[in-house]
Amino acid sequence: MTALMRWLNRTGLSPWVVPGSMLAAAPASYPAVTQEAAPAAPAVLGLGGLAVVLFVAGQTLPLPSLLAWALGLLAIEYLAALELRGAGLDVVAPLYSAALFLCAELGWLGLEARRGGRLWAGRAVGIAVVALAGGTVGTLVLLLAAVQIAGGAALTGLGVAAAVAVAGCIAWLARRQP
Repeated sequence: MTALMRWLNRTGLSPWVVPGSMLAAAPASYPAVTQEAAPAAPAVLGLGGLAVVLFVAGQTLPLPSLLAWALGLLAIEYLAALELRGAGLDVVAPLYSAALFLCAELGWLGLEARRGGRLWAGRAVGIAVVALAGGTVGTLVLLLAAVQIAGGAALTGLGVAAAVAVAGCIAWLARRQP
């Protein structure tokens, strides 16, 4: 591995290209491994393959827009595989989303490394904690969705309040910084 890292440094490529590409290949191969998209497998797998190629190209050229397209294609591939198999709740969704988040973070770290940026220990811990927390919260939401709970005005009100809170958080995060 150290020889690979030395070669990457000599060529000016980011050391994050290899782990990021390997992580991008994991979600891309999910439909093939689980054989979810049997009728249209070539098309679905083609999306995943194209996503991995765009991810590597985005890292090596470097073009951030290619990373965004790669991540979007990975998400579309997953959704297409779910649709083709007629899935309801997918127990792998929290794991897939955490892997997609880590893939995105490795991609952006790779672009920053090309510009001379370094990974701080706090940032690495933060990325790992957010991925773990996202997977955990996703799993809890999935478990709650699978449980049959009698509805009512109070539960509906709580759901509306949660949706408004999430929309508010997204709006707050999307605000422009001066």
